[in-house]
Amino acid sequence: MKYRLRCLSSKELIDDNYTLHHTDGALLVTEYSSQLNIDNTRKGMLKFQDWLPNIGVSEHNAGTTSYKANELGARIGMSNLWVAYHGYWPEKEGMCPTGSFKDMEAVPTIMRLKEKGRKGMICASAGNTARAFSYFCGLENFPLIVIVGNAHAERVYLPKNHPHDSVKLIVIEDGDYYDAKMFSKKIAPHLDSWQMEGGIHNVARRDGIGGLILDATYAIGKLPMHYFQGIGGGPGPVGVHEMAKRLVDTGLFEGHAPRQHVSQNEEHCPIHNAWQARRSHLTDSDFPDEEVEVFSDYLLNKAPAYQVKGGVYDTMVESNGQTYIVSKKDAQEAKAMFESIEGIDIMSPAAVALASVIQALENGDIEADDCTVLNISGGGIGRMKSDMDIVQIKPWKTVSKHDDALTILQDL
Repeated sequence: MKYRLRCLSSKELIDDNYTLHHTDGALLVTEYSSQLNIDNTRKGMLKFQDWLPNIGVSEHNAGTTSYKANELGARIGMSNLWVAYHGYWPEKEGMCPTGSFKDMEAVPTIMRLKEKGRKGMICASAGNTARAFSYFCGLENFPLIVIVGNAHAERVYLPKNHPHDSVKLIVIEDGDYYDAKMFSKKIAPHLDSWQMEGGIHNVARRDGIGGLILDATYAIGKLPMHYFQGIGGGPGPVGVHEMAKRLVDTGLFEGHAPRQHVSQNEEHCPIHNAWQARRSHLTDSDFPDEEVEVFSDYLLNKAPAYQVKGGVYDTMVESNGQTYIVSKKDAQEAKAMFESIEGIDIMSPAAVALASVIQALENGDIEADDCTVLNISGGGIGRMKSDMDIVQIKPWKTVSKHDDALTILQDL
């Protein structure tokens, strides 16, 4: 078999049937039977097919563009800064067509769903995930119900004439991302052979994201010392950490998995609060008492995967990680700096991450010559909208978060 799944709690090794849970409170991690043999006849993440939880190879692709950011590094005082760029950027052969690294989650996830005989997928999102799965499910003509809060509906768009007949968009008129997740759980039990996408419990999502550290490491020629990313729920840093450990454990690279540096908005920062207190779990006090306005609402998550075994807390412990909170002013300045130097627009989570690199350098968490990877987790949206005609997906249903799922599904 190409791979099996290991439970991080019971240590049991099990076969995959699009398995999301085996032991309560613990993730499953993929164990591959073969060494990584890079297929240089392919581009993007499909080069690393040996370490994706798919038996076949997808007809579609996404991927990381890794490069040494000399001018950006010089501007902030770093000599060995690398960018892992995810988005639309024709000059750099950007390989994330919907503008974020969620494309790298969508490709192996849809393949996994099809291989395990699922008839359709249910996905809740704050925008990026919805757009990525809509794009690739449309290409595959694979049934998808995607659920977003009202404020995020405008983010579910595709290039004009891109196929999306298989996509049904539900908008929660009185809800946010958390409400969209709760509503998806109400729908799922009533759809036989359909599958909740799974979030951080989806190994295809984590291994897909993990491809970015493979791309960066091979571009650099060694494992970086540090990895920076804005964090909301947690699949990104966890997937990167797992994949970096796989490189070390199989002997492909010497050293250690990079130190994880994750950043949040200063107004809503539960992971930062819990980690700075060195708690292995979140408490109510880690969250704001009321709804707050933040610079990057993509990073606003009311239920991050912090305390699950193998999740964010364990990743931070194993990598000796650090957390940061970033002000709106600092994030805006970082965004403007990147765009003026590199000539491509970036999304708000990437700006938060860059601001935290500057913060880490100033406070001594990293040194000027440390090999550092900055995840530009989304970019090129403005450029995309100027280069091509973009159309929003029209909602199939606009509902209240209190509505009954069965009534809605009668029309499916």
